[in-house]
Amino acid sequence: MFADPRTGEPVDKSIVTRRMRSALRAAKLDDSHTFHDLRHTFGTRMAAAGVPIRTLMEWMGHRDLKTTLIYADFAPGGQDAQLVAAAFARGSNPGSNLREPQSTPAA
Repeated sequence: MFADPRTGEPVDKSIVTRRMRSALRAAKLDDSHTFHDLRHTFGTRMAAAGVPIRTLMEWMGHRDLKTTLIYADFAPGGQDAQLVAAAFARGSNPGSNLREPQSTPAA
């Protein structure tokens, strides 16, 4: 996955893990995450962005489409994505996505 700049040989997994945990701690993030978690995040985000499943399968190096389809289960459909975006849209009511009631002009 990573080559040693001096030897060109793959860097030992324990070194990659140690460096990642160090970076997570420095960023004040949970250091229990694994490097493989990044792969899952990539697959999920790409599926959610609408990357064709066959393309994602090739990018991730999966031999079986069923493996890639795991990521597609997390990808919201078109209307689902709009509903989620609307639910979390910032409104004018602080601390909420609700809008302040519109005042009616005095008669």
